[in-house]
Amino acid sequence: MAGIALLLPEEEMCRQAKEMLDYDEYHGENHIIYIKQTKIDNVVLETKKAVAMGANIVVARGSQAHEVKINTNMPVVEIMLTARELGLAIVKAKRIVKKENPLIGIFFWKGMLCDTEDFEELFGVRILRQDLDREHSWHEMIDRAVAEGVDFLISGEMCVQYANEKGLPAMVFHTTQEALRIAVKSAEKLYRMSLIERQNYAQFVSVLDSAFNGIIKTSEEGRILLMNRVMEQILDVRPEKVLGEHIVDVLEGLDREIFDRVLRGTMDNYSTFINTKDQALVVVIEPIVVDGVITGTIVSCNKIKRMNWNRGENVQEQFLRGLTAKGNLDELTAKRPSLKAAVDAAKVYAQSASPILIVGKTGQEMEELCQGIHNYSLRKGGPFVMINMAGIEEQDQLRILFGEREEPGILIQANYGTLVIRAIDKLTLNAQYRLLQAIRQKRLSISTIDNDYIQELDVRIIGCTSKRLQEMLKCGKFRKDLYYLLQTFRLAVPDFLDRKEDVKVLVNEHMKKYMNLYARYHILTEEAKDILVNYNWEGNDIQLEAFCERLVLTAGRRKISGEYVKYLLDELYHGKDMENDLSDQEQKGKTGNTELERLKEALANYNGNRILTARALNISTSTLWRRMKKYRLE
Repeated sequence: MAGIALLLPEEEMCRQAKEMLDYDEYHGENHIIYIKQTKIDNVVLETKKAVAMGANIVVARGSQAHEVKINTNMPVVEIMLTARELGLAIVKAKRIVKKENPLIGIFFWKGMLCDTEDFEELFGVRILRQDLDREHSWHEMIDRAVAEGVDFLISGEMCVQYANEKGLPAMVFHTTQEALRIAVKSAEKLYRMSLIERQNYAQFVSVLDSAFNGIIKTSEEGRILLMNRVMEQILDVRPEKVLGEHIVDVLEGLDREIFDRVLRGTMDNYSTFINTKDQALVVVIEPIVVDGVITGTIVSCNKIKRMNWNRGENVQEQFLRGLTAKGNLDELTAKRPSLKAAVDAAKVYAQSASPILIVGKTGQEMEELCQGIHNYSLRKGGPFVMINMAGIEEQDQLRILFGEREEPGILIQANYGTLVIRAIDKLTLNAQYRLLQAIRQKRLSISTIDNDYIQELDVRIIGCTSKRLQEMLKCGKFRKDLYYLLQTFRLAVPDFLDRKEDVKVLVNEHMKKYMNLYARYHILTEEAKDILVNYNWEGNDIQLEAFCERLVLTAGRRKISGEYVKYLLDELYHGKDMENDLSDQEQKGKTGNTELERLKEALANYNGNRILTARALNISTSTLWRRMKKYRLE
């Protein structure tokens, strides 16, 4: 049975404690199970004995209380000197000294002394107060007190003995029953609180274990304190393996930034969908608030049943036919930090079966986003099919989407999975209508040679476009009902030109890729990096990657300068094309090389100054350098 242990430094205090417990006020309320006189050398050993008997709270005094605190995990209630007891001791010391306004030294361990702020005025003394601790030698404190002219010392037995050896009058303070009674009352209150806490904890654990969803309790730092059995099964891990770990490191897919916002109180609560251990979970995060302060969180996880894809083809057959998706939303965020907002929304949309519209100009990123949505959704085990409608005539659109006779369309091929329609704005109005009906009715009419039948249809549509469908709606080129169906779950991919953070990541990624591929190791100067990051990549990442490959292959030096990057950019994207070069050659045969003559003349006029020459010719310095190299004028 749990209870309180009194570990007291004096036999008289033990007698007082036993006498106190005989009073009527303690009958029926006594939880003290161990009373023992102890010394500094054996107080820790006696604490362990008390714990073995069931004690879970210790009452001790001074240095002994300090020893129990630093050597055990037991809660300690310290016996504090009362103001009345300390006041009587000061009066007695003043009487012994027989001196007006004497300097009284009061040396006790931290936690023992009450407030002595008004004692000097009340008792007509000066007070030198010292808190004893392990970090400072009490011998040195007493030596310093003697040097400062202290008239009398009130302290513990060892300090008083040393003070007497130094010729300083001193008195041992003995704790009275009043101070002991206050400490025991505090211990009783703490005991009752711990009893209630244990009961609440047991009830809480019981509720957790009877819940159908997984539950984790975290500390205010986000570290796992407790989890129920359902959560153990979800994570497939024993609690002792993850207790103390940060929840974001254990619950894969949980956003640390969002979780920290709940802990800071900048977000009331948060719910999201994540995939962890190949399971789809709905996660709800609620803060634990005590007296207006957030002390931790309760994280609830509920499983979502994935669709059972066992109709027809298995996963291997789908892979061989190219009906699988490889994209991962978390990997996409790592590669494209600027897409975080779009990816966060995609994770939420992925759990729905409703159509999604993705608007953007970068085809590769839109494709990765579509694959990531499929793999994050309940349809992960189903087929992933992608079709581009650009340049396909109406009859072919209908045949490809809906099939004919014995040939099923891609809607059937993607059944129980995801169908991505690239350039959905290119669908004819007839195809739009039939697609809308198939989505809303969840079925498809199939005509065969023998008869017609209805095919169940459960496929999620992702439409991709770089056009403004609203403008097409106004022109009557896009159906209003299909527009509003798609527009509800809309994702916008930011323009590549506005995402300098992504460009910086991609430059490093592409340069590393091609340097490893061709075993050519270069270093980009800071100027070269800045030029690449801030360049207007009209062809998006495709253009950037191709340029990085060319840069790695053709750079003649290990260190790639900004000047060379400018030259290559100008040569590839701002120089004359092949037809113009041929025209120049033909013109040269007829009238002479006028470009060379103008170049020589400008260089002569400005004494070879390239900046002034380039300005005069209205070209960049990199173009000037390229032309000078072409005509061997370097």
